[in-house]
Amino acid sequence: MAKHPRMILYLDKVQELLKAFPTFIIQQVPRAENAHADALASLGSALDTQFRRSILVEHLDRPSIEEIELINTMQINEDPSWQDPI
Repeated sequence: MAKHPRMILYLDKVQELLKAFPTFIIQQVPRAENAHADALASLGSALDTQFRRSILVEHLDRPSIEEIELINTMQINEDPSWQDPI
């Protein structure tokens, strides 16, 4: 159960996205077994440039929980085309 208002928004977004999957499994991984992901999460929130190696970090302009307004949408034709493999 999320308590922080921002985490509640993320939880709501995840619950909305999960409706698209027929089944799913959530598995808790102990921090000791998740060192690489924990390090990446820490790196993503670090503002320091103390690292000597080049590490590519994608910066999101807005949180993924923000809704974006679609002004123009495009319909994609899914009929077979000459580009489809035989």
